[in-house]
Amino acid sequence: MTTYSLRKIISKISEIQNLLSLDEIRSASRSAQAFQNLREKVFQQISHLVGGIERDLSTRNLTGADLAIRSRRGYQWLKFLSHPDSLISHMDTLQRINLFLENHQGTSNQNYAVVLYHQGSLYKIRHQGSQREIVAQESFITAPDSVLKALLALARDPSSRGPRTIVREYTFTKEYQRLRRHLEYLGIPPGSFSAGNIHHLEESFQRVNQAYFDGKLPQPHLAWSRRLTHRKFGHYQWDTDTVMVSSTLDQERVPEMVVDFVVYHELLHKKLGTKQGRQNRIAHTREFRAAEERFNEIDQARKFLNRITQKRARSI
Repeated sequence: MTTYSLRKIISKISEIQNLLSLDEIRSASRSAQAFQNLREKVFQQISHLVGGIERDLSTRNLTGADLAIRSRRGYQWLKFLSHPDSLISHMDTLQRINLFLENHQGTSNQNYAVVLYHQGSLYKIRHQGSQREIVAQESFITAPDSVLKALLALARDPSSRGPRTIVREYTFTKEYQRLRRHLEYLGIPPGSFSAGNIHHLEESFQRVNQAYFDGKLPQPHLAWSRRLTHRKFGHYQWDTDTVMVSSTLDQERVPEMVVDFVVYHELLHKKLGTKQGRQNRIAHTREFRAAEERFNEIDQARKFLNRITQKRARSI
């Protein structure tokens, strides 16, 4: 897989984010004309950037899937906001946040910076003196007021359990997940990340789906991941409906059934979901463990994965 970086994209994104800062939104909100002028200015800049990126990719016979992760997320964020309705929703959300800050007694708007961006994490918080900054996933633009207020509460105190629970629970809603999946695969041709050098995850999914789910489980996104290690061979990303498998297993010496076992394990997460415990959601429930044991060659698969882990541990 090519990892082509767009060197200037991050600085250009920073310029767009400055135009969409709380201060700029608050200033433009003083009149309908000023707000429209700001929206048109931002839209023109974004449209120009997206057009340039896509021309660049086309001349190199590349797609968004070939971009390095940082460049890809930046491109997808710009492409998302290049749709007028998405940009309006983005700006309206920042307007709502400004209203919450104005109505919060004793809170100075100057102390807060809120950025909505297409990032891997739900949110990131930075404190510098009296300045509080929160960068939240773009998918929160359709969140209700209670969730946006919870994000602001986390900016004030990242350890607040109540607001953190509110934000976390919202990410399990259909609306959040619909938008999150749309952003994650915007501009990416289907199946871009599923073909390895040796094994193909779509073929593995088809085998597992027929053998253990009667062919009825909807296919999630499938991706080989370099971030997963020899200790964590798979992961199911519920908010993007993605099964990720460590590229450690994309080797000739790794049997097909081992890849199938990892895919089966992650598909169980997709099918069974999580259960709410006293404090946290639980993924590996008794029901999950019982279902996992139904894999026909589970002992052989586990032994092979354990050998990889032990061999790697000895080499460190």
